[in-house]
Amino acid sequence: MSNIHFPSGQRPVYQQLSALTNGYFKAAGLNKTGDRRLHNKALVILAMYAFSYSALYWLPGNWAMAAWLLHGVATALVGFNIMHDGAHDSFSSSRKLNRLMALTFNLIGSNRFYWAQKHNRNHHAFTNVDEADEDIDALGLFRMSPHQQRRPFHRFQHIYVWFLYLITTLFWFFALDFKAYKSQKIAKRAYSQPMSFGDHAEFWISKAAYLCIYLVLPAMVMTTEQVIWGFLIMHAALGFLFAVVFQLAHVVDKAEFPRPDENDALQDEWAVHQMRTTVDFATNNRFLTWALGGLNFQAEHHLFPRISHVHYPALHPLIEERAKELGYELRSYPTLWAALAGHYRHLRDMGRRDSKEASSQTDPQTC
Repeated sequence: MSNIHFPSGQRPVYQQLSALTNGYFKAAGLNKTGDRRLHNKALVILAMYAFSYSALYWLPGNWAMAAWLLHGVATALVGFNIMHDGAHDSFSSSRKLNRLMALTFNLIGSNRFYWAQKHNRNHHAFTNVDEADEDIDALGLFRMSPHQQRRPFHRFQHIYVWFLYLITTLFWFFALDFKAYKSQKIAKRAYSQPMSFGDHAEFWISKAAYLCIYLVLPAMVMTTEQVIWGFLIMHAALGFLFAVVFQLAHVVDKAEFPRPDENDALQDEWAVHQMRTTVDFATNNRFLTWALGGLNFQAEHHLFPRISHVHYPALHPLIEERAKELGYELRSYPTLWAALAGHYRHLRDMGRRDSKEASSQTDPQTC
């Protein structure tokens, strides 16, 4: 499946939607990248991040554990709002500033180069395609796609998944990063380019710096037990938030899981594929939109990843209306709770024998 591809030729749906968004920005006199709203928010979040980290050192006893928890939340906010836009070159019109913002992913434990391969190249191109999108590959622990093997213990996955989400980033930063580094692959697709000497150095230096910041330095003022518990609490908050937020956009019962044909070709043009595999949620919730960096507007983000998330609420009704005119829909859950329920139902159904194997959405001729 290394040669998976979309139909060649014209992309009429994307062209229509792209013309619509270009017209919006031209008429409004706005840049597609982040503006003062995003940059001010970034300052607030970075202040939360710095304050919560400093609080680890001067708060006593159990209060320090609360600071570790708050720091995990602040770290997630950095990822959602700063790193994510920076990695998509949408934080700013400055390429250097975007790269700097993307580097915050190294600060929170992972690696900028790995994220670009995993997220930008694979996930955004081949969303919900088994063996291409690593976001739906849980090494057999969960069955997220109807095209994955069902194992007996998957019958309970809709229950145990919530506990395993607590260790998502621990496993990600200390296992998956190194697995990809060694194989130079994401899922079964090789990296688009070899890592340079600078990329290798960045990987090892940032990993060493992370261990120093979160284990070595705290151990100078805390007991080993306090450091270990605090580190685990921080990752529990970070991992749960990362896992749940990204799963709600794709691993839900309103999303489809297309399969390529025998020639590794997907049936739909890329924009249609994105609308069928990506789901919005709680688009009227201003607090969630602020906190999640617009990740509740996932359809808009997948269609236009280089547009900053601060513009998605304004673009949403325009894209939704034009998509409807073209015969498609932006799939959405009205609330966060409805999206969580959709995720729960999907995992429950994937764990049963009578799940979606026979559904028309799994037929490559209808995807």
